[in-house]
Amino acid sequence: MTQKETSPRENEQSAGLLLPLSERCFDLYALSLPRGPNFHPWSFRSAWSSGKDSSIGAVLQLSPAGPFATLILRRQVDHRFVLTHRKEMIGSEQEAFADLAANMQFSAPEPLRPGEKRRPLLLDTAGRTPGDYFKLLTGTRTHYPALMAIGELYLAMPRPDDNFAGDFQTNNFNSRLWELYLFAAFREQDITVTQPLPSPDFLLERDGHSCWVEAVTANAEEPYAQGFTTPAPPPDDRAERLIGAPAERFAKTLRSKLQREYDKAPHVTGQSFAFAIADFHAPGSMVWSREALPSYLYGIHAQVGEGPEGPFAFAESVAKLRGSHSIPAGLFRDPAMAHLSAVIFSNAATLGKFNRMGLLAGWRPQGLSMVREGLIFDRTPGALEPKTFRLDVLSEEYARLWPGGEAWCQELEVFHNPMATHPIDFDLIPGATHWFEENGELMCSAYWECSVLSSMTHLKIETPKDGITQEKSKQAG
Repeated sequence: MTQKETSPRENEQSAGLLLPLSERCFDLYALSLPRGPNFHPWSFRSAWSSGKDSSIGAVLQLSPAGPFATLILRRQVDHRFVLTHRKEMIGSEQEAFADLAANMQFSAPEPLRPGEKRRPLLLDTAGRTPGDYFKLLTGTRTHYPALMAIGELYLAMPRPDDNFAGDFQTNNFNSRLWELYLFAAFREQDITVTQPLPSPDFLLERDGHSCWVEAVTANAEEPYAQGFTTPAPPPDDRAERLIGAPAERFAKTLRSKLQREYDKAPHVTGQSFAFAIADFHAPGSMVWSREALPSYLYGIHAQVGEGPEGPFAFAESVAKLRGSHSIPAGLFRDPAMAHLSAVIFSNAATLGKFNRMGLLAGWRPQGLSMVREGLIFDRTPGALEPKTFRLDVLSEEYARLWPGGEAWCQELEVFHNPMATHPIDFDLIPGATHWFEENGELMCSAYWECSVLSSMTHLKIETPKDGITQEKSKQAG
């Protein structure tokens, strides 16, 4: 999603003090809207800011030759964006700019709305001792893009619980980062995302379909900080990686959450319900642990055989996971789990992801560059190994990997329970990769042609004063 052609100079002049704003930056701010930056059948033309982004506005167009529309968002006293103006069926682009100029205010911020509670500031530690994660995010220039993106997503969330800021600053950073990622990835897809009750965490609604989602993380026994700790290598033994300790960690986490019986809550009963799980059980484990999740959920061990025409993949049924606990494999094979519609997964709830999205939105400290390298799913028939890539995040080649460039939801996967009483409709989460069973075989339906399986983001910053270049630690995701 790159900024479209700039408007004619006369239109820019008619906007007065308004400054041009990139489409990517506007899209991130517009996640404050109930359906995010999705204006169908209107399309984006340009975006503008009143300075310091206290008010932002966009010009939309119905069709290449159709009328125009405007919308304006303003900061409240708690810094949240709220929609204050929308006008449609404007005859020309020049008139639309005039409408923005007349309605984008430079005065005091909007007051809180009746009954609305001021949420705690994400950077106000209120006497708490910050954890290493929080200090890395707030105390380094290399993470400024992530800090800004995270701050805006926190403000855009409908109703984060009262402990959100404190948890994020101290010992529950990863879990709260996962919630922020999910919120962005869902709302980006034209999903109405609300938080009407304390649990489950999110209610998703789109085109007549809905689902409650509870966020959960597989955590380490001993805490560590992203960006400080050397990534843990995957197990050398492939079977151990697929049905060993990583799968056991997923199993323990999900089984613990299942004991809370979210499906029996009055507001959830009779509706689709899913867990959304992210893996933080070891430094960088999200890069390589993904395959263990479907192995546990479906009770399969993916293997490679050798046939007359060369190597081929096949799945072998597994009754139990490796390890001393003898945990049964195949959560979705248990009829008692029919209330669990799906398990949602992503390995992108990382500082690397937030850093890239912040950089692409325009928060770019001088001298900072990012290079992402990793593995891309090879859709060539018969291919058993992924393709590799290594690209500068701001390069045109990187942007061309996906229509519109990198998005929040590209790493999102939905593993459907074949025995679900209330299945999740694929159209509810259209930008995710969906895994489902068909005729006893695990199938995949992907929205994105280019699917990144795992990646690392390299940060490099050149100090302006002395020109010294410092290579920073890799970031997973």
